[in-house]
Amino acid sequence: MTTIPISIKHGTTTYHMHLDNQADLSKSEQFNLIANYIHIPSDRLKLIYKGKRYTKENWHEISLISNMNFLSIGEQNEDEAGVDAKDIECIMNQMKVDRNTAVRALKLHSNTIDAILYLGNK
Repeated sequence: MTTIPISIKHGTTTYHMHLDNQADLSKSEQFNLIANYIHIPSDRLKLIYKGKRYTKENWHEISLISNMNFLSIGEQNEDEAGVDAKDIECIMNQMKVDRNTAVRALKLHSNTIDAILYLGNK
């Protein structure tokens, strides 16, 4: 199995990873691996390489070579440790906010009602 080392810069952090270069690993799966590795949902991730923007839709156009350096754009997922998934879903549905906003509100106010009131007063 051959792997291709790549680097992805997001903000002040640089992630180094090795992508499998196997025929049975689709380009879509490669993009999802990168997204999971840097904690950005694949539908919100954009990678820049030599001035060209790559997303889930056009990732198949790129030919990977060793030591490529990408710049990533996209909001990273909030750490959901200690937060109940049902509470997150409840806040997302009630307040029509994205998952990260709901998680941040619950981290500030562990009570679901307080988190909803906090978002309502923003």
